[in-house]
Amino acid sequence: MKSSDDYDYQIEPAVLGGGDVGKIDWVIRDFLARGAFVLLSAEMGSGKSTLIYRAAEAIHEGSFFLDQLPTTEGRVLVIQGDEPPSDAAKKFRRMGLETQFEICYAQPPLNLDWLEKQIRSKVYIAILIDSMTSLFATNELEVTDLGFPRKLYRIGKAFAEANVAGLITSHLNKPVDNKIRNRVTKHDIQGVATIGASVSDVWGMWKDPKPGWDEHYNLLCLGKRHCKEGTLWKLQGNEEDFYWSLKEVGDGLKPQEKLSLEAKITIYFKKFPESLSLTDIASKVGTSYEYVRRICTEMYELGLMSRTKVETGNKGRPSYLYGPV
Repeated sequence: MKSSDDYDYQIEPAVLGGGDVGKIDWVIRDFLARGAFVLLSAEMGSGKSTLIYRAAEAIHEGSFFLDQLPTTEGRVLVIQGDEPPSDAAKKFRRMGLETQFEICYAQPPLNLDWLEKQIRSKVYIAILIDSMTSLFATNELEVTDLGFPRKLYRIGKAFAEANVAGLITSHLNKPVDNKIRNRVTKHDIQGVATIGASVSDVWGMWKDPKPGWDEHYNLLCLGKRHCKEGTLWKLQGNEEDFYWSLKEVGDGLKPQEKLSLEAKITIYFKKFPESLSLTDIASKVGTSYEYVRRICTEMYELGLMSRTKVETGNKGRPSYLYGPV
């Protein structure tokens, strides 16, 4: 048995400087980042396959995903295990795909050595896998087995080390007593509870039982690293061509409105670099205090703004001024 002297773990200060601290290299803004491994869990037949096809299309051509989210253009690979080539071809025809992202129809179980090779080759900016159940589960190791998440940890580590974006789909458990699903939680994800802990971000998707429009689906962030838990995007699908768009958000600004406000704040501080309170910033850019608080806090966290503590000499929570980096 090794003694404590045989280990040499690195110990460093908790606070590290540098302008890149906290910055996220997005492949799909607010949804899929380089080095992340995202789990998208949805009911069977909810459209998750066409959603990731549209995501692959947007990344391949550098266009907006869901009409709202900017993407980074690059090669993308879809690994399909839930449907055969003939079914996918029918969907592609109906979708009228104008870009040719790459797809592999893999026979289960997926060889993880081969997958790691694709990830570490860095040929692709993103690899999207459909689905966890069909491609990762085996007769010897089902999603309900405690050892199953180790596969996800292994692949997630490969994505992180190669700085490649990864996404994998999974299914949801059926609602108890076949009740109508009003929301998705981490407990609804098919498999053992630690599956959610073995990826970097978790999203749940379900059809709204009280739709505000035709083909109304909800996409909810369940945590952890790059998306804010509770973020709710209200989507509209379309059976004619499997088009997906983001119509509303649960609370706050739509992604394009958020980006526009970020741009306004950035432009203002380029002209007037003096740091201001959140109240003053809201007044200068013409929006609410709450929106500015959310945006400036996030921009500071990502290293896009500076923050200065106001020294008052009083005890308790301090106040801050925000300004350019």
